[in-house]
Amino acid sequence: MIRQATIDDAPAISAIVIRTLRETNAKFYAAEMIETVVANFSVDRVEARMAERVVLVATIAGIVVGTASLHQTTVRTVFVSPDRQGQRIGATLMARILDIAREQGLDSLTVPSAINAEPFYRKLGFRSIQDKIEDAGRIIIMSKTLVPADERN
Repeated sequence: MIRQATIDDAPAISAIVIRTLRETNAKFYAAEMIETVVANFSVDRVEARMAERVVLVATIAGIVVGTASLHQTTVRTVFVSPDRQGQRIGATLMARILDIAREQGLDSLTVPSAINAEPFYRKLGFRSIQDKIEDAGRIIIMSKTLVPADERN
């Protein structure tokens, strides 16, 4: 089930992001970089972001297993618990994010993608528009033009 996150979900969102960073993203980035990013996903910081973004969670049997958010025209914080990856949870979260963006009248979205997530976003129709090298390592900026719901097949 995909639903709007509540403040009560912040600890679960924090835990999923941190676990995914350490177990999945760590295969592609230096440990120092991972820990820098981890520091940005404490429960307090997740709660603060919830006030300025549309934050969704995916649940199975009432347990949060994934999250995604939309901040203006940028997709942020798309993470699925490592033991649930490959089960279309991320794609389902992204489908809802795309629907929300269309409902808001947006005509395109960007996403700063980790190296390991680039193939995922590519399958969803995003294309690479810029590589950025930051303190956190290589980030691929990707973009997708949105087709209004009434114009899709």
